[in-house]
Amino acid sequence: MQFQDKVVFITGAASGMGLATAQAFADQGAVVYGADISADNLARDFAALPGAHAVPLDIADSAAVREAFATVEREHGRLDVLVNAAGVNAPNKAALDALNAENYKGFEAMKEGRQHNPEFYETITDEDFDRVLKINLYGPFYTMRSAVPLLKKAGGGAIINFSSAAALMSVAMPAYYPASKAGVLGLTREAATELAPFNIRVNSLAPGAVDTPLFRQSDEEFSDFLISMQPIKRPATPEEIAKTVLFLAGAEGSYYTGQTFSPSGGLVM
Repeated sequence: MQFQDKVVFITGAASGMGLATAQAFADQGAVVYGADISADNLARDFAALPGAHAVPLDIADSAAVREAFATVEREHGRLDVLVNAAGVNAPNKAALDALNAENYKGFEAMKEGRQHNPEFYETITDEDFDRVLKINLYGPFYTMRSAVPLLKKAGGGAIINFSSAAALMSVAMPAYYPASKAGVLGLTREAATELAPFNIRVNSLAPGAVDTPLFRQSDEEFSDFLISMQPIKRPATPEEIAKTVLFLAGAEGSYYTGQTFSPSGGLVM
């Protein structure tokens, strides 16, 4: 097992792709620190994994992130892999409900042969834009900044940042989401260039439809419509995404850095 006793830090580890990634590393014998804003969710699923260290954490809180990595340093003195899987597509439930309603209006109009022009810009508040950027973009920056000294101590390692297919194609949705996820790609490329001399590789994933609780919050008919746009007519499983993360973190991915992989069923080519 190539990750035996390696130290891994995963954000968004309580559910979905983050939890599946934590499970995959744990199965390989890694020591896994799992961070998530929901302490209850961490305790329910993540904490049962072998080698699991639950870290209740809001990654938008810079000071809290620093303390979380200080704990890793005190307990292990090193870090081998950082996975930034935490993210949101809306700043709060009201905004998410409004997004789903707007998407469904467009879907119904398309079925009826009508034109529907979504209007998002007028409704985005400063607070909503700031919150999503803090989680999706500032959060990965905070964790990377704290992780780099530990990765250097270990003699190298890997960082995998989760972006989105929405960062690579034109999507009508509130601007904070594609803007934040496109920013992650910029973080990834710069870090890959800067950190390569230290044997630290940095890559990103830009998934499309993945069968997670967040994806299934949408109406099933609408979810099926989104999947129909892909050449492969199904969502990815979280476990499939986790396998890609392990590839990028391990020896098989040793010549990849600064790359964006899009497991999207062909939606992005």
